[in-house]
Amino acid sequence: MRFLYIFCLTAVILFNSSGILRAELGEQDSRWEGTPVHKLERGLINIVTCPVELPASMLSVADEKGQIFGFFIGTAEGLFTTLFRALSGIYDTATFLIPSYSKPIMQPEYALQSLDNAQK
Repeated sequence: MRFLYIFCLTAVILFNSSGILRAELGEQDSRWEGTPVHKLERGLINIVTCPVELPASMLSVADEKGQIFGFFIGTAEGLFTTLFRALSGIYDTATFLIPSYSKPIMQPEYALQSLDNAQK
């Protein structure tokens, strides 16, 4: 158990700075594309950034249906999407050695991309 904790903490530290920055900028590192490292990185990033889905959903629904619907429906949708993003991140992290490596469970691949799309 202690080994798993140290491994996850080390992975978060190593991938956090480069992965979140690339996800925020919408860039992909072609060295890791289609590898277990890419799947692990995607999983860790999605676990850390899953709360971003809440404001992204609120903004998206508010743009489509108005401010009040954005608050109520967007909050409910955002909570569900946040939970699903976290679970998909846990799944990717737990199964990073099992193919397929380049097919994310959720679209867009990262939560920060959802926020970026909602702001456009």
